[in-house]
Amino acid sequence: MEIKRIPFRKYMKFLTLLLTSMLIATASASVYYSLSLQSRVAVSTPKVKFKTADDFVGNLTDTWVRLYLKSYPNATLTYERAVNLTNTGSTSAEFRLTPSDPTGDPASNWDFINFTVLDNSIPGQVKGTLNYTVVSGNWQNSGQTGLMTIDAGKEWTIKVITKSPSTATPGKVCNIVISVDVTE
Repeated sequence: MEIKRIPFRKYMKFLTLLLTSMLIATASASVYYSLSLQSRVAVSTPKVKFKTADDFVGNLTDTWVRLYLKSYPNATLTYERAVNLTNTGSTSAEFRLTPSDPTGDPASNWDFINFTVLDNSIPGQVKGTLNYTVVSGNWQNSGQTGLMTIDAGKEWTIKVITKSPSTATPGKVCNIVISVDVTE
């Protein structure tokens, strides 16, 4: 009986094939399973809603509002009652204002745009503020407000103050989206 020598190349090919087969067999032996999540989503009436106010100019539904505000060069413009928030529920509700970054024309056309939440039952009672200011030509905001608690049946106002520098270009527009995040 004669033993033949297997050339080294054939041996390496065989070894590579064997290791690859073992790797594939190991990977194929993994166990997979899935979990199920089923949701039932019912349309409900929101507890906290938007409502028109004395200085309101825009479009509005219970849960969405678009305000059409102005800013004048070298002047401060105040919308004492831009829009109202009302709690139509039977218990108090908590909410906060969450800012986003403004979009549109260059920020250098504004000095600031401030949003202040006021309790209508206590004149001048500030509940929260969200300020957008322009620093070195860029927007900065004061960040998310703290939680505010509005009692059942109460109505609060959002006051808006705008100001543009004397160098502002008429016709320029910025868009600011603010979330009113209600805790249920």
